[in-house]
Amino acid sequence: MREWEFVIVNDKKERLRVLNLKDMTSCDECEKMMDSFNMTDSDQRGMYHIAMPKQFSMLYNSGCLILPFFKLREPLMQPSCLSSLNEFASIWCCIENILLAAAEEGLQGVTRIPMDEELKHIKKTINHPDTYAMPCYIALGYPKKDTKLPVQKTINVSSRIHINKW
Repeated sequence: MREWEFVIVNDKKERLRVLNLKDMTSCDECEKMMDSFNMTDSDQRGMYHIAMPKQFSMLYNSGCLILPFFKLREPLMQPSCLSSLNEFASIWCCIENILLAAAEEGLQGVTRIPMDEELKHIKKTINHPDTYAMPCYIALGYPKKDTKLPVQKTINVSSRIHINKW
């Protein structure tokens, strides 16, 4: 049904208010988040300590910050059937298409899935209808010339494709 809505936040003062960066870049907040994920691997925790401030910096400093919303038919975490998740799947297809179109134009895209406290803050600052939910932040911009792209995990595609049976 494409019941999507988008809030573009380009004003820096408004972006600071919407993102609430002082809380999001806090070392203590990062620790709490990792603890809530039961994250015990020290290398992974170290990566999050480096990545989280960078991620929020990208959200704040990007050329364009997009808050995508989709209309909910029923509570997302309590679907009555699998097809009740169609709207959720649909917005992620839309987000992927935004990222692909941006990449075609030479732009880099970053997504970040908000935590519950962030969703409450977004609701308060953006004042979106209760019948809509935001699955992620999308930040788009041109990469810096000296930007190092992260190494992606290499997978053996042929081991992931199964013909006629698993």
